[in-house]
Amino acid sequence: MTRILVLGDINLDVLASVPALLPTDGEVRTKVLVEPGGSAANFARTAASLGATVEFIGCVGGDLVGDFLVESLNRSGVIPHVQRSKKQSGTIVSLNRDGGKTMLCSRGANDSMNPSFIDEKWFDGADHLHISGYAFLSEAQRAAARSVVAIAQSREMSISIDPPPANVISSYGVKPFVDEIGAVRIVVPNLEEGRIMTGKGDPQEIVDELAASFSIGALTIGRVGSIAWQGTKRSVQRAEMIDGVDPTGAGDAFAAGFIVSYLEDGDVDQANRDGVTAAHSQLLQRSRIT
Repeated sequence: MTRILVLGDINLDVLASVPALLPTDGEVRTKVLVEPGGSAANFARTAASLGATVEFIGCVGGDLVGDFLVESLNRSGVIPHVQRSKKQSGTIVSLNRDGGKTMLCSRGANDSMNPSFIDEKWFDGADHLHISGYAFLSEAQRAAARSVVAIAQSREMSISIDPPPANVISSYGVKPFVDEIGAVRIVVPNLEEGRIMTGKGDPQEIVDELAASFSIGALTIGRVGSIAWQGTKRSVQRAEMIDGVDPTGAGDAFAAGFIVSYLEDGDVDQANRDGVTAAHSQLLQRSRIT
């Protein structure tokens, strides 16, 4: 059984459908869903559901939301190594409307992650390290991310990353970000993230450019599907979309499905299929709730 360590963000997700017309003052009725989230934590929960042994390293507040988030890891079979902060727990508000989605991010306790909290014993017997790309963009979390990367390298573990949104990479600086993740073996960006990381527009060109730096990975292209690679090999998979469902977290589920599968079998075609299946399952579950 594959054993994975995950470091990064853990948040409360508030998903809201935004009506076409919003009054300046007053109230409108709409669908709102509250659930445990965070790119790294979403990955951890999904990976555990797929049979991997998963341990999560992160930080929450000493509040009720923090309690809820830690319990969500326990319920999912994830072993939590969670630092508590005086800051409030991280919260994401996702506003979903026709034509796009806007995310309001309060990182909160995520930015209080202290490298001294990390225990090298957690790495005993671990096969793989997965890091949320957000972790490299926060000064506090970046030190923790660098620490776990150094430990993983010393133990010859493979390392993967799910990049943060393209606009965040752009604000940080594309070259500094790409340099920061130089030790990564597996990368799973979406189309916009791939474009900003490579400067290319066409998905095939993006994959070719990424494959020159990262030996394994997959580019997710929303409703179109995904293109995965292993060296010079390419694998194309069509998506299974569900209309009317907020896609927040689907990319994290894809990354978990892809990486768990690849670590188990080393088959990039199967990993690509399993990534799409994991993302579809996450969306299907949400559609039943809403």
